[in-house]
Amino acid sequence: MRRIPTGVSLAALVLVVGCVVIPDTFNADITVTIRHIEEQADQILDYVEGKTDSLPGLEDGDTENTSFLMRTIQFMNPIQVAYAAEEVRDSSPRVTQIANSMKARYNEVRGIKATGAVGENNRGLLKMERANLIADSEERNQAQRVVAAENDDRKALYQEIARLNRDQDLNVGQVERIYAQERLERAKAGEYFELPPAGSDFNAFKSSSAGQRLGAQCVPGAWVTIK
Repeated sequence: MRRIPTGVSLAALVLVVGCVVIPDTFNADITVTIRHIEEQADQILDYVEGKTDSLPGLEDGDTENTSFLMRTIQFMNPIQVAYAAEEVRDSSPRVTQIANSMKARYNEVRGIKATGAVGENNRGLLKMERANLIADSEERNQAQRVVAAENDDRKALYQEIARLNRDQDLNVGQVERIYAQERLERAKAGEYFELPPAGSDFNAFKSSSAGQRLGAQCVPGAWVTIK
């Protein structure tokens, strides 16, 4: 039996794969774009919290790590498959600028959250929910200034990420939800959080060990002290 040359086999494989529409979801709820932004949020928060010294992946705009086969498919297939079409963009000078600003403020944010007066709401923003826990008026005013400055940066970050990916139908509300959930997953005992509204995010938290420790307090949209 005559052996089919490798090049012909590869070309045939490319033609076959080119006819296949790769679904843009890993499950019923999370699109490729959302999964990518979740990974990016993890990287940015690691940087802001001082766990890493750089923003990995945010300056990578090339295809150096793209597989040879995928590059071949993208080149030869005139109609891009869904995976190839997902050109999620997360790199911009503005993203780096905002992340650096948040990193410089992180210790102040951590300090005012430790008082219990300031919590994380379910839109990825800080909220002065229990101001009375800071007795000194000047300290309370300073905490409010930190909250305002931090929220300005967070809103700008969410808007920039949504802007970069507007052609992927990503909106600011989705970015807020992703960052709120990421911060909730990082929550430390004693911190004050507003739980997600009813839905998949809340269900994921409720089934976690932190959610189970809250017991009856674990209610959609409730403000709780993490145990």
